Amino acid sequence: MSDGHGFLQHVLGGITAFAEHQFAEHRLNQERLVVMRESIERIVDASEPRIRLVGDYAEKLVDAVETASAHCEGVLRQVPPALALGGRAWARDPRVNAFFATADDLRAILSGDPEVRAFFKESGRPECFAWMLMIKRESETFRTALEGGMLVREVRQIQISFSDHRLFSPAASESELRKELQKRLLVFLATRARDRIVELRTRRETLEEQRRQLRAQLGALRGNAHGPRPLPSSADPDERRLAELERRLERTEQDLADARKPLSTLDDYLEQVRRVLGQPESYLRIRPLSLRINRLGIKLAPDSPEPGETIALVELTSLEEQRIGVLVRFGREELSPDGAM
Repeated sequence: MSDGHGFLQHVLGGITAFAEHQFAEHRLNQERLVVMRESIERIVDASEPRIRLVGDYAEKLVDAVETASAHCEGVLRQVPPALALGGRAWARDPRVNAFFATADDLRAILSGDPEVRAFFKESGRPECFAWMLMIKRESETFRTALEGGMLVREVRQIQISFSDHRLFSPAASESELRKELQKRLLVFLATRARDRIVELRTRRETLEEQRRQLRAQLGALRGNAHGPRPLPSSADPDERRLAELERRLERTEQDLADARKPLSTLDDYLEQVRRVLGQPESYLRIRPLSLRINRLGIKLAPDSPEPGETIALVELTSLEEQRIGVLVRFGREELSPDGAM
């Protein structure tokens, strides 16, 4: 009897422990959802809002959103502190000198940005922090140079230049800017998920149109075959054409069946978003770059005796696109009178 009572206590104890574990896990998941809820909703808005019709969409996304959020934080940790921009910095700082051809170009870029102008007008702040993206270009040129005490013509050199400067997320402080960039990077990953969905949908629609055209061509060819004609043979052009169209239609039908699988239901759309966010390194990467250049933007070898400066950069890559990313800061006085407002 006592053995039976002990066994019952053991079973009940196991059930209680299991229930407590399940409750603790549920509470932890709910806490995670509270923390990540804003990010989840922002990502859904930027990728595919219809997945909200999936009852437990937030629970299904929370793991992937946490992964993406941690990746974005890691990316931003590798971005150096804000770089001061301005006329004096252009004359003294080799990085600023490399990024802009002249001090006037620097001022024109700052003054021409509508978000920057709006920030100074609405905030009344004397200084602005922003995220600047640029394209780094390398072009091959030739020059005359001294090598070993001799004048050598047509010496190959690499010219480094930066173009397409764009400023994002003007803010009053660097900490505020980094918080905003965390949100923007998550939204960027969400747009990659949206692009993936559009790509899959476009492929499906293209195959549906191909199938429609093939069916129409087959129908027309079979209709012509009903008229009086000699006995068909494999050498008959119409028969060969008919056989080829049937083979193409069969392949298209199979390709279409495969293309429909990834987006058959709203759960499939959610899965596409989850996959992209769960593998953020495939869609957003950052790497450090170190360049030694002279004041004319010529790339120098690390051991070159020619005067130059080494500048450290970070390059962001998404799919096939690369941009140099820099946190920058500048005062209202660096804008032209019209831009400063």
